[in-house]
Amino acid sequence: MSDVTFEPSSLPVSNKLHALLALTLLEKQKQDAGLCNGRYLVFNFRESSYSAETGGFHPVEIGICKADSGTWNIEYITDFAYVGNYYPELERCIDFDFRVQSFFAQYCGWQSIKGNASAVELYQLWEGNFLSYAEMEVYDEMSIAVQ
Repeated sequence: MSDVTFEPSSLPVSNKLHALLALTLLEKQKQDAGLCNGRYLVFNFRESSYSAETGGFHPVEIGICKADSGTWNIEYITDFAYVGNYYPELERCIDFDFRVQSFFAQYCGWQSIKGNASAVELYQLWEGNFLSYAEMEVYDEMSIAVQ
């Protein structure tokens, strides 16, 4: 697969994010030919030193699904963070679920994406930060799994 194209999303997903996902997929396909046949892929971007004690850059998971037309749809984007004082656990902090048109923000819960300016603002803030971190190469563990 040499061409990776994405369908438009209900939130303003930038060409820059699409390009990052496409480039990551093409690079990982060189190492794992099985990714070429996957219709549902999960990307993981992690900073290996991120911990509850020292903080760092949140792990991010992005699921994409290949349509019958050969184009890809972003199914969800989840940003994780450690939560809790005595026994911190890695939990969902922000989640954009394009399948059901909902988004989740910690301490606010689930809300609809449709017609929600807050969803657009939160998404654009999240994406801008994520792309900046990726450009800074803070994610030293990037993987793709076929689901």
